[in-house]
Amino acid sequence: MKQNSAGTSGISRRTFLKQSGCTLAGAALGRSFHIGKARALRQGKVIMLGYDGMESSIVSAMMERGDLPHFARLKALGGDYTLTTTIPPQSPVAWSSFATCKNPGAHNIFDFIRRTPDGAAGPMPLVGTGKIHPAAITPDGVMQKKAQAENFRKGAPFWSIADEQGKRGKILNIPFAFPPDPLKNSLMLCALGVPDLRGTTSTYYSLSDRFTAGQLSESLGGGKRILLSFDGSDETQLPIPGPRDARFPFSDPKAYTEAMLSLKMDRKNRQGLAASGEHQVELNQGKWSEWLEFSFKMTEKDAVFGIARFFPTEIGEQIRLYMSCVQYHPEHPYTALTQPEAYSAELKGRLGLYKTIGWAYDTHALRQNDLDEDAFLEDIKYTMTWREQLTMDEHRRGNYDFLLSGWTATDRVGHMFWRFRDEKHPLYEEDVPDRWKQALENTYKQADAFVGQMLNEITDEDTLFVFSDHGFGTWRTGFNLNSWLQENGYLSVADPKAANTGFLMGIDWAKTKAYSVGLSSLYINLQGRERFGTVKKDEADALAQELTARLAEVKDPATGAKVYSTLYLSGEYRGEAMADAPDISLGYAATYQSGRQTSRGGVGEALFEPVTDKWSGEHASSDYRHCPGVFFTNRPLEKGNPHIQDLGVTALHLLGVDMPGDLEGDMLL
Repeated sequence: MKQNSAGTSGISRRTFLKQSGCTLAGAALGRSFHIGKARALRQGKVIMLGYDGMESSIVSAMMERGDLPHFARLKALGGDYTLTTTIPPQSPVAWSSFATCKNPGAHNIFDFIRRTPDGAAGPMPLVGTGKIHPAAITPDGVMQKKAQAENFRKGAPFWSIADEQGKRGKILNIPFAFPPDPLKNSLMLCALGVPDLRGTTSTYYSLSDRFTAGQLSESLGGGKRILLSFDGSDETQLPIPGPRDARFPFSDPKAYTEAMLSLKMDRKNRQGLAASGEHQVELNQGKWSEWLEFSFKMTEKDAVFGIARFFPTEIGEQIRLYMSCVQYHPEHPYTALTQPEAYSAELKGRLGLYKTIGWAYDTHALRQNDLDEDAFLEDIKYTMTWREQLTMDEHRRGNYDFLLSGWTATDRVGHMFWRFRDEKHPLYEEDVPDRWKQALENTYKQADAFVGQMLNEITDEDTLFVFSDHGFGTWRTGFNLNSWLQENGYLSVADPKAANTGFLMGIDWAKTKAYSVGLSSLYINLQGRERFGTVKKDEADALAQELTARLAEVKDPATGAKVYSTLYLSGEYRGEAMADAPDISLGYAATYQSGRQTSRGGVGEALFEPVTDKWSGEHASSDYRHCPGVFFTNRPLEKGNPHIQDLGVTALHLLGVDMPGDLEGDMLL
């Protein structure tokens, strides 16, 4: 990757906005400042293909070997560049900056995890991007209001700005753009951010008749193990939980609706059937099944529908069966999945049942050995291919001015297979199949092939951008920041057992000055903001400076290397969402990240811990300067140092629409 040496004369718009100190809500320059109704530079279409987490150093090496001929072809037409990402370089943060053309202080997404500072018992961690409001049902069983999704992101995405001015868009699988935005002239299909029917990121099921008590009691992240009982036959039934029934507390067995799953096994022929209601699918050992449809009765008149797939690891002397999370049924989605709402059913009619869960690849099951590497990679290819088919189909159907399409497989393979790339990783294995060692390269090659298809389809007047939201790297060591804060007198624990569990429990808030929760966020226990705040406002800046100075000197005793590259104070952000910004954003040095206990708000583990999890590649709390994204275009840029906030502004400029003055990005062409 290279940085374009060409630049525009004078100060950039992004720098001008920052140096002016204006709020991004438009209070200073406000919406009275406009780039202006730009003349569309071409009459062609604007097409953006986004690949989550594609790492620039791997792309460059593959291009040098000739392994990415279509990326090379695109580079020859226009250029390739490193794309500056966000602080922190996390997918929800970066994709929200892509969407809004703003920094996190304006769009309100700072981390995968956020916290409510004024919780009754102290700060409480929550999903950082949005939530589902369950259906409202009266005590006598009448549905008053359907379930609704909420996105915590602030600010209109650039595609809504274009749509409002009559431009026709197709927004397909862009991460963390859920629920769908209200659009008048455009189509939208949501992806990453869409939960399963339980309302979780993704909860899989592992079914077996040979689970031990230890396996069943093991705490699983993102999964549940169920012991099958065949009682002398090869048939059994079990309930599968569905949507939340908010009439009942979580402790009540009725808290989730249920649908019955029936299993019938033919151990001799290693086959079986899975059925629910009137629907059934065949099961074959070592092969992915078709989709099984479920119906969950919410009230006497209302049902919610879902779908799931199976991968039978073993049908024989023992049964071992993976079942995906139960996902929204595209013909009857639990909450809006597309815009317009009928579009999800239309896609099912055109392309058959399809994956609707946002967390599209079951990293949870692979991490916990309830799904194997080959099954995971087969699902990677299946899902990438489906999204390619959808994207090309929508392109060929025409009737659009701009098309945006996203893939997350490039990120998930990086997370799960980096252990086979790094010889110093605690889980490195030499004697594994080449398809595991080359899993990331193979995913990039599939992306390259689709870029080639698109290049063959577009005209000379069209503009094509291919980019990634951030890069990637290895993760060998976790650092438990909350344990360091405790050892150094900034955090106090009242209940060690509860604190070790996480979720900011067991902390003595009256004696705590700072704490960490999330993948990259550190907070001051500030009076007036936190319910049990101890730090006065006029002391907060000095404490933040003290913490950054001390953390900057922390070294790993095993290597002597510094743990942090850069620690970023909240002054890096600006905008209407600053009340939720972390006081310090962590920028780890290479090979380090926040430990899992700290990420979930726990205290008590050792400061340093080797990564013995298949989730072996990371970027979430890296110094953003170390993991930029890639950016290829069929047109040479007129401005150097592109930032992810620039892409939407450039698209609007190419489309010739009027832009509000609170967009931070610069025009690249």
